[in-house]
Amino acid sequence: MADDGHIRSLRILETLAGLQQPALLNTIAERAGLPRTKAYRVLRELQENGYVDHIGRSGYRMGARAVALASLVGPRPVLLQRARPMLIRLAAGAGEIASLQLRSGAHRVIVLIADPPGSTVRRIASVGERSPLTSGCGGTAILAFLPPQQVDEVLVAQSHTVRPELPEYLGQIRRQGYAISQSANHPALNGIAAPVRDPDSGQALGSVAIAGHPSRLPEPVLHRLATPLLAACAELGPRLANVLGPNSSVRLESLDVTIQNLLDTHGAD
Repeated sequence: MADDGHIRSLRILETLAGLQQPALLNTIAERAGLPRTKAYRVLRELQENGYVDHIGRSGYRMGARAVALASLVGPRPVLLQRARPMLIRLAAGAGEIASLQLRSGAHRVIVLIADPPGSTVRRIASVGERSPLTSGCGGTAILAFLPPQQVDEVLVAQSHTVRPELPEYLGQIRRQGYAISQSANHPALNGIAAPVRDPDSGQALGSVAIAGHPSRLPEPVLHRLATPLLAACAELGPRLANVLGPNSSVRLESLDVTIQNLLDTHGAD
């Protein structure tokens, strides 16, 4: 049975999911029926684990990890609805799996996957998978297009796993606009990813990746996929910025994550 701390975390998530976001701390605490100091401690813990994002004085909004969870236990949130048609077209054109990944602190989280038509290939990566920004094309494509101070913070946070050549490779990603990886996060997957950027700041909000077996996606093929991938990311950037960007004017719809749904889902493990 979950302890009181876990229940409070779920209560905060459920409360925030039903509010117009970003929401202020006082509003969240009042709606959740918790003291302000206790709600703040819970939000800080959720933020550290990627379930909540703190948007400065504007308050808090659901983080990428919570969105990924919502995509498993509830209807697709608005940002996934906006991304899905583009992702399906990209997967169909490449004949490989395409995925949308969002930044979550020093990590990236897969929030949506599209299979090519008629595909019988078993997925290796899955929705909700969380990996460091320093590993794989989906993460490095995001990391290369963050502000320099944030890049340094991530490199320090992940220093125990950072390859010595990574800083130089990030410069190459910035010059060419995309990243490639060969069996980085998964031994049987090669991939290419490009950042989904806020059109105002140029900062990466996430990335879109195409991945498949190395026999189908050797390095020359990966580079040929760059043109349609970059076009797709340019199309998605403004839409994603409207939902996740610092100047977002779009209300995040309820993620329909309820405490009972989560307890029912994980109680079966």
